[in-house]
Amino acid sequence: MPDTGFKEYTEGLSVLFVEDDPIGSAIIEKMLEPLFNVRYGASNGVEGLRLFQEHKPSIVVTDLMMPFMDGISMLRKIRENDQKTPVVLMTASLEHVHLVEAINLGASKFLAKPLDRDSVHRALLAVAREISLERMAREARRKELELLRYRDRYHSRQEELARRKEQHIVRNMLEELFIPVPQGGGWAVDIAHRPKDIMSGDSFSIRRAEQDTLLVFLADAMGHGLSASVTSMLTTSFFNHSVDGCACTPLSFSELVQHTVRYAGRNLLEDEVFSCVILQLDPIAQTVRIASCGMPPLLLVRDGMPERVRGANPPLTAFTEQVRIQELSLHGVSDLLMATDGLGDAPMKGGGAYCGRLPDDLAGSGTARDLFDLFLGFCDPDDDDDDVTLIRLMKAEGTAGLSFLNFAAPGTVSGVAGLQRQVREYLEAAGLAGERLERLDLALGEALMNAFEHGCLRMGTDKKRLLLAGEYDDLIMTALPQAGEDILVAVNSVQRQGCLQVWAEVTDPGPGMDEQRTMQGECRTAPSGRGYALMKRSVDLVRRNPAGNRILLMQMFTKEDV
Repeated sequence: MPDTGFKEYTEGLSVLFVEDDPIGSAIIEKMLEPLFNVRYGASNGVEGLRLFQEHKPSIVVTDLMMPFMDGISMLRKIRENDQKTPVVLMTASLEHVHLVEAINLGASKFLAKPLDRDSVHRALLAVAREISLERMAREARRKELELLRYRDRYHSRQEELARRKEQHIVRNMLEELFIPVPQGGGWAVDIAHRPKDIMSGDSFSIRRAEQDTLLVFLADAMGHGLSASVTSMLTTSFFNHSVDGCACTPLSFSELVQHTVRYAGRNLLEDEVFSCVILQLDPIAQTVRIASCGMPPLLLVRDGMPERVRGANPPLTAFTEQVRIQELSLHGVSDLLMATDGLGDAPMKGGGAYCGRLPDDLAGSGTARDLFDLFLGFCDPDDDDDDVTLIRLMKAEGTAGLSFLNFAAPGTVSGVAGLQRQVREYLEAAGLAGERLERLDLALGEALMNAFEHGCLRMGTDKKRLLLAGEYDDLIMTALPQAGEDILVAVNSVQRQGCLQVWAEVTDPGPGMDEQRTMQGECRTAPSGRGYALMKRSVDLVRRNPAGNRILLMQMFTKEDV
């Protein structure tokens, strides 16, 4: 009888035995019967090969010398498509040439005739154990892969939650807005952010404070992954909470800086450093106040020329108490750039760091996305493992621009059409042409119709109802101009190192909207829906003032467009 533990290895296995001698075949089957529940028998190699291809047995036991097809030839045919099934060869004598070829073909065992039951059982037990171990290994690999997939799903979910939390903490309250100035134009914020990891060491917050001042916080925690991200997220959250009014009275800029610095320092380990910049821009006073701690120099474009302003403070540590605040004039300034060191320190493909050509690229580009594309053209992101965040503040010039023109027309269909035609003729006379002019013209048309509908006709949220009722066309075609309610368009063009930047500002005579209701989605008198989406697809930049009655469009024109 076979070993009592034999069945645990042969359970579920099948065997094919091939023997041309009927007596020998009966003996073999008798030996195999207590070991395998499923057995197939063949009398020659041809029949054995057919049964193998039909049933795919777990083990093959075959005689070497047989008519029609011998055991070596059958093994050779099996190995053409199957490299794993164990094959046991039975022979009375095995010549050297047969031995070598059988080994090369992957024969598992050799049995000498006449067969001995114990020898057969030992050989088949060894083969069955190998099959069992392979099955266990496959099952272990399957479970390991399943565990890895589960971990991947778990980690992906955690990363998605972490990303959502970061996006919730990071705030750009001027994503669709610009801070206006009384004489026309205003300041717009544009951001490009490329984190290397889900949990990024870079963080920022853009806020509109009282009296339409602009507050910017940009952080760059040293290190990578969770530790750096926790430092940045904590400090950004504290900054947001402070701006939202954590004290009985609003904090001054100096108080906001000192509170934020002290909070960051208390949450740093002794061997950690933390870089950040806090900026306040006052569009009326035309000044900017900066508390920069270990950040790259602030870049300005003043009267078309770039200049650097180095920070006055080292990076923050657990022992930092006070920081110095710098104040700059914004007279003649069209751009300010704050960036983490992943931008300027990035190695360029031709050698050197990108900070060497960053000022010229800032002066010659129109948006943060344009600048980032230039950066990618000179630097290979795979060569650097640092996060990159850049915040660009852009001035839409009013009467102080290099070329400025005001247009006005009463709030009628013909007045709107006349305004669009005047602006188009002015731009064409300046030498502009091509697709980018067509796209600016399209966006301008949408902005003018928005000014007419919401500013002059006070249409508000009724446009959909009027369209469905068939009353919209009659209303806009029969509208009469109201005294003192003209639509205004201001066009300004600025030369930028071989490019022309065109700003177009559309102002309607309406009262605007209630900002709180607009943020809650209850009132949509600001450009929205299809028209606003069309504007954003057509030009490089679209912004509105907080009241919602001024729309700012910006388009860059290269030499090919002039």
